[in-house]
Amino acid sequence: MRNRLSITAVGWSVSAVLAVLYVLIMIAGLLLVGSLTTGSWQAAFLGIGWRTIAGFEIGFLVVLIAGFATAAVTMPTYYAIRRQTAGHPRTPANRSWAFKLFMACLVLPAATLVALRLLAPALSSAAGGRSQPLNMGPAINTAHREAEPSFTADGRTMYFNCNSGDICVSRLVGKWEEGNWTAPERLSAPISTEYEEVEPVINVAGDKLYFTSIRPGGRLRGIPFLSPFVNAVRVANTLATARFGRSFFDGLGLPDLYVSYRVDGAWSDPQTINDSAGEPHLNTTFADHCLFFSADGTEAFWTSTRPGGFGSDDIWTSRRVDGTWTQPENLGPNVNGPGSEHTSIPTPDRRSLYVTATRPEGFGGEDIYITTR
Repeated sequence: MRNRLSITAVGWSVSAVLAVLYVLIMIAGLLLVGSLTTGSWQAAFLGIGWRTIAGFEIGFLVVLIAGFATAAVTMPTYYAIRRQTAGHPRTPANRSWAFKLFMACLVLPAATLVALRLLAPALSSAAGGRSQPLNMGPAINTAHREAEPSFTADGRTMYFNCNSGDICVSRLVGKWEEGNWTAPERLSAPISTEYEEVEPVINVAGDKLYFTSIRPGGRLRGIPFLSPFVNAVRVANTLATARFGRSFFDGLGLPDLYVSYRVDGAWSDPQTINDSAGEPHLNTTFADHCLFFSADGTEAFWTSTRPGGFGSDDIWTSRRVDGTWTQPENLGPNVNGPGSEHTSIPTPDRRSLYVTATRPEGFGGEDIYITTR
């Protein structure tokens, strides 16, 4: 009996030491990996999911097994040595401290992580209403350009610019808060070609994909982007039918807007938006790109360099009335100035429009403005 108790005591002692090391390694790993993938250790802790917490706790079972396995292997040798040593009375082993230390390692870190998980929304609000942006990590991002995400109405399918000039799709696995997305799949031909395809917009139903391209006769892949806006911050409007970014290939062919339809699980050959029945006629011999729709799909906003504007890039609009799109209209001098205006995103109530613009009264470079009607 004493032999079994001694093995038990040693097992708990070894397990307690391993548990302390396990906690320290996990915290250090979370700080390191979290800082690299999310940009800060605070964001890493606030972004911990339930699966991570469950995995952390399961790890203690491995620690416990390793502790008692070590005791079982080492104790026979220990007792053999003790039997050869005369005049040394056995000291009853005390496992109380080891058991308490192990349970503290098991419970306290997990309780802290659970509290952070439950309080994350409140902590984010206290910090300014929104959490710190979290990098989507290596599952989505690479050394190439990943940008311009567009989501289906349920938020579970994301189309985005990938490989610096292709369109990829990724699907959410599990809950949104957990952030588990499938490996991106490059849309094959006829969507992705040797030319650049950027600024994807998927409609609510997920069966209509808009994008910008300069095929054929435009720039080929491998020539660097020349746009000063290529890394501009995009404003999100996930409630709208579209979410678009900006990329302008100055002097190397003018971009046009294309649309492809999903029929029987496959994407149709893209057509220019002018050649597609029921779509607004937006393309000209000038640059037309950076398309957004209102939440109800009855208004289109895009950027164009066509004549009749007030600067290099202006915001234009077209409305769908009784199933027919109106002639494009310039939003006028209150919105468009002598500089450049682009990325025009309407609010869900259609009353306001967010516009990215370059103006002398701004804070430098491009600024975000809002106009209301």
